[in-house]
Amino acid sequence: MKTVSVLGSTGSIGKSTVDLLFSNREEYQVEALSANSNFALLAHQAKLLNAKYVAISDKKFYKSLKESLFGTNIKIEVDIASVAAMPVDLSVIAIVGIAGLEPVMRVIESGTKVIALANKESIVCGGRLLLERAKKKDIKIIPIDSEHNAIFQVLQNDNKCVEKIILTASGGPFLNYGYEQLRNVTVNQALSHPTWNMGRKISIDSATMMNKALEIIEAHNLFTIAPNEIEAIVHPESIIHGIVVYRDGFNIAVLAEHDMTIPISYALFLPERSVLDYKLDLTKQKNLTFQAPDHKRFPALNLGMEVLNSSNAHTNSIVFNAANEVAVNAFLKSQIGFMEIVEVVRSTLESFDDYVGVDSLSDIINIDRESRAIAGANLNVEKSIAYPFRCMA
Repeated sequence: MKTVSVLGSTGSIGKSTVDLLFSNREEYQVEALSANSNFALLAHQAKLLNAKYVAISDKKFYKSLKESLFGTNIKIEVDIASVAAMPVDLSVIAIVGIAGLEPVMRVIESGTKVIALANKESIVCGGRLLLERAKKKDIKIIPIDSEHNAIFQVLQNDNKCVEKIILTASGGPFLNYGYEQLRNVTVNQALSHPTWNMGRKISIDSATMMNKALEIIEAHNLFTIAPNEIEAIVHPESIIHGIVVYRDGFNIAVLAEHDMTIPISYALFLPERSVLDYKLDLTKQKNLTFQAPDHKRFPALNLGMEVLNSSNAHTNSIVFNAANEVAVNAFLKSQIGFMEIVEVVRSTLESFDDYVGVDSLSDIINIDRESRAIAGANLNVEKSIAYPFRCMA
């Protein structure tokens, strides 16, 4: 029986993971679950899976969580770092944003064998530092994002003579909007993704295509592949998730229905494969279409490549991510317009002073904090800034 922890169990990825674990509960012992603030769902999941430990980030819900678990043997840990430090066979990291980086570092140091990672920001910001720690501890990182999971599966079988990798993008809800239309989109419109069911932050990132820019940086770090060997193309049907192009002209693509349960299942059951009801019937697919992204309407992609090709790519990746989190939060509060999101990120990058070397988590925290302060000043809405870190002892 595998021991498992799920950090971020009440979000979109977390809920799908919990469903899979419950369906296969004879094969897994759930050690720990964590959530940000949804204490009621966290308590329900813990009882459902007979978890040993839970933790909640927002301390004002600690008492409510304790009351919800009264009469059970489930223990409440003081913070997420505590449950992240518990060694398990497999830890699923589904925390949103840079807040997931410290727990990932904790999991690496815990001696956990496999990390199923849905938190791209930890790879974007942790970069070489995180991956070298994982390698030193002999920890396998399996990406859960459908695009990176697809590339991971192909490269597991053949990583030689690769010419490039292609990440597909749905194009989001505004694929066919004109530039002027984009200036006037609302929060609700941006949250209405045509294909995927996702959380609020990632839905906005998909709408701006910032998500794909972050995924390109993630792919560069995760697969040790040069920036000019990574390409993004728009594929609205979201059936092909990733393609590996080989030098001999062969292209190997991974096809699946657009449901996150599929890549999560792959990570949970590796090296085996589970039986799911998501059967792709290509005869029912009228068209599979592809197009180049429009960089004028979606400038996030070019900005992400500029970051990756810069002389200080690691530092700039942290700034890029932090400024985007601040800008997305401001947009969700209707404090800035949709097209201003990328402009806030660009201006923050331009305003950030060079930072020499990223050699520790503290360096990442400092860069992240300074970036958020600059982005907040650009917005003139300082109250929207959120600092997700506390430094590990």
